[in-house]
Amino acid sequence: MIGHSVPMPRMTPLKPIRSFRVKAWIAANLLIAVAIVVVPLARSATGQEGGGIRSISNYSMAGGNIGGVDAGVLFIVDETHEEMISLMWNEKSRLIVPIGYRNLNADAAGGGRPRP
Repeated sequence: MIGHSVPMPRMTPLKPIRSFRVKAWIAANLLIAVAIVVVPLARSATGQEGGGIRSISNYSMAGGNIGGVDAGVLFIVDETHEEMISLMWNEKSRLIVPIGYRNLNADAAGGGRPRP
């Protein structure tokens, strides 16, 4: 049996893709693959300041009261950027309402509001 060759099965050529559904499925998958790659590279987050990235910060929070308001107030200080915001819960609208913003660095330099 040495030298005896086994006949190879006859290869049939691949049929071209004719089904519209298969072509549409392939096109949709290619479009999704391109979108997955291109969209994250093309867009920047809306929270980025002027295209730059804001550095990581440390935050401190304290609760308090202000005159004429029944609800408590939350003061949040961004220690790295020296900024402070105050927030209050509005029970009627069931939303957190911003009360004010202060740049603590500008206040310390004398650029803040005069005290009463």
